[in-house]
Amino acid sequence: MSIAVIRPLFRQPHRLGGGHRPAYLNSSMARSFYLNYAYSPRPIFNDACSLSSHHFKPAKALSLRTSSIDTAVVETSESSDFVFSETFQLKRPQKVEGKITIRLESGNSDDNWRLTVGCCLPGKWILHWGVNYIGDVGSEWDQPPPDMRPPGSIPIKDYAIETPLEKSLASSEGESIYEVNIDFNTNSSIAAINFVLKDEETGSWYQHRGRDFKVPLIDYLQDDGNIVGAKKGLGTWPGPLGQISNMLLKPEAANSKEDIGELSVQKRGLQGFYEEQAVVKEILVDNLVSVSVRHCLETAKNLLYIETDLPGDVIVHWGICKDDGKTWEIPSEPYPPETSMFKDKALRTLLQRKNGGHGSLGSFILDEGSVAFVFVLKLNENTWLNCHGNDFCIPLSSFSVPPIHSGQPHSEDEEQNNESGSLLISGNASEANQEVSAYTDEIIDEIRNLVTDISSEKNRKTKSKKAQESILQEIEKLAAEAYSIFRSSIPTFTETDLLEEEALEPPVKISSGTGSGFEILCQGFNWESHKSGKWYIDLREKASKLASLGFTVLWLPPPTDSVSSEGYMPRDLYNLNSRLTNVKMHPLTFQGRGNKSSGDNFHAAPNIDHSQEFVRKDIKEWLHWLREEIGYDGWRLDFVRGFWGGYVKDYIEATEPYFAVGEYWDSLSYTYGEMDHNQDAHRQRIIDWINATNGTAGAFDVTTKGILHSALERCEYWRLSDEKGKPPGVVGWWPSRAVTFIENHDTGSTQGHWRFPGGKEIQGYAYILTHPGTPSVFYDHIFSEYQSEISTLISIRNRNKIQCRSTVQIMKAERDVYAAMTDEKVVMKIGPGHYEPSNGSRNWSLVAEGRDYKIWETS
Repeated sequence: MSIAVIRPLFRQPHRLGGGHRPAYLNSSMARSFYLNYAYSPRPIFNDACSLSSHHFKPAKALSLRTSSIDTAVVETSESSDFVFSETFQLKRPQKVEGKITIRLESGNSDDNWRLTVGCCLPGKWILHWGVNYIGDVGSEWDQPPPDMRPPGSIPIKDYAIETPLEKSLASSEGESIYEVNIDFNTNSSIAAINFVLKDEETGSWYQHRGRDFKVPLIDYLQDDGNIVGAKKGLGTWPGPLGQISNMLLKPEAANSKEDIGELSVQKRGLQGFYEEQAVVKEILVDNLVSVSVRHCLETAKNLLYIETDLPGDVIVHWGICKDDGKTWEIPSEPYPPETSMFKDKALRTLLQRKNGGHGSLGSFILDEGSVAFVFVLKLNENTWLNCHGNDFCIPLSSFSVPPIHSGQPHSEDEEQNNESGSLLISGNASEANQEVSAYTDEIIDEIRNLVTDISSEKNRKTKSKKAQESILQEIEKLAAEAYSIFRSSIPTFTETDLLEEEALEPPVKISSGTGSGFEILCQGFNWESHKSGKWYIDLREKASKLASLGFTVLWLPPPTDSVSSEGYMPRDLYNLNSRLTNVKMHPLTFQGRGNKSSGDNFHAAPNIDHSQEFVRKDIKEWLHWLREEIGYDGWRLDFVRGFWGGYVKDYIEATEPYFAVGEYWDSLSYTYGEMDHNQDAHRQRIIDWINATNGTAGAFDVTTKGILHSALERCEYWRLSDEKGKPPGVVGWWPSRAVTFIENHDTGSTQGHWRFPGGKEIQGYAYILTHPGTPSVFYDHIFSEYQSEISTLISIRNRNKIQCRSTVQIMKAERDVYAAMTDEKVVMKIGPGHYEPSNGSRNWSLVAEGRDYKIWETS
């Protein structure tokens, strides 16, 4: 069984209610974002190309002769006319591998110990660390005592310390080791040391399996995947305290910090250990490519010569342009050796290795009449090099000299995306899949008929809004049914909501729990809100302000009497006398019995057995009470991994909330501590839960939040486009059910489990407030220096009627810039790189601008 913690939501600003849960999955401290650099799984185009005034060697005059097998042979000749010669500087990403070392050892006495953290890769390494005190239930991170801080340490706010690593005396001539030593006494009240490693040269953060490193100093810490070192005895309290072993570090586990602090604890006998963790860092390596062009007067041919010091096999992906339009064309033969055709759109030539293997070269024979030679360099399937994000464009005539780096990016991935349509399933289905396809085709036809019906009836204005709602509900149920059938035959969800793009004015309510599509959610609390003793009253005074900013749904903390001050561990669902509400109520008592859980367990509290009919009946009665008597309009469902989504469908259909959203939070995919580009499996799990609810509830788009972390922190904005050129989170697959966010009470506030990259919050809001999905804005950001910019972004969204089903077209997703157009009305860009929309048939006006973001509207 699994605990059901169903939190209310408020839609109207003058009402009060809400709910939330502290995160304990994928937790990480401020600015710790899995940042081992990597090659992109899609082509990377180098934008650091520049002209150099020097050459590998003096350019020679070239001529040619043709052999009997139609391959070009280049010779020098005095009868050649010089056209072009330049050397370009390239910056190439290269991985270097190393290790992070963690050593725990005793000092000069049994009570004095030392933790040593080191790294063997070059860089400006900083240890970002903190401690967890015994009985500390407010945060997993806190600052250590002053006598524990090594020289050079700098406090970071009130929760961490940053200490530089110094070059170790153990460094050898061929390898440098950087280390920091932390000395501590075992008689202190420290339960664990937490840390991540930061390289200030690249801005990269390195973690343990995507989480903080944690070195336990006591015997009863739960091993949640980020523990390093000896793990003997972990997870067990000595003696009669064993029953609460897994609750120590959960804020829900006790009424206050003092309650646990008074417990008599037994420190474990520390065991020394030495552990290594693989680490991969990406550095930029300087290389050169030299291009020379000569015109041979004897043969009336252009001779182009390419030489580079790039290592390994280098392929020139090339073509010619016959006009200034920069359209790629295939030249006439002969072609150089090792040349192949690519989809009748370009040629590929493997450059020949130089003698000695240092670099490669190649020569090309081109007819007169061509304006330019265009190319990009392909090093491997994932690494391409070009010039400032565009093709190299080399002039072939002194009378027609196009810009050196003009043209559009040209790559294999782009060709594949252009040629591949939006096919729902593969045509190579098995006989069984063909039967499934036949059945789902009937469902799709029925959906199309319903869409046609609602559109035609709307035009004749003979259909009431209620009737339109009924038809649209049926469409969504059929879509969910079709998806559940396809789920067994295809690996990922494919755009159930394509049919929702029909041009309909949204009704007041589409179906239970999904709202109108135009909602903007305000999370109206943080982790400390309970301390006011009357948060609901305080927030009522801010309701009109929130409404004026454009918010339509207000999410509030749990109102019921609970064990924890923050509103968790409810004791009496019908008692609204809590630290948050200050309302007096008559307490009730409960008894229970249960079966096996239908989801994951939450070990800090007893579970609720949703399979029992009387349990579901009681929950629905409670929700009806909140809905009809107290005045809540919707639900935020906590820890929905803990129970089957079909139960959620039952609760929502019974109570008909205006809006409902579930928190399905688990870890994203990482390889050696580095976030993978492809997060389809992660968003698929969220989609599966939404589908289990029959689409009656949305879900927080944790996938999008995680990807935004890496994209912004590491300047890897290419992450914001998936392999099909769509947004990479839930919003890219089922936008009407994706509730996007960048921060909440768990990830930010004083908990800081997974803070958004500092100083980049408005970039995050520029993304979610201009994209499909239902955006959620965190209370701490609303009432901060960000308020004005957030208000502007909300105004842009409302003014252009951007909604959860809006269409988005990604215009650019490269290393340092991401740009997209929504509903053909709004264009946005984030990142330090350059992007400006071309006017063409539209006139774009800049309406918002700030640190690394811009927004345009069409006039």
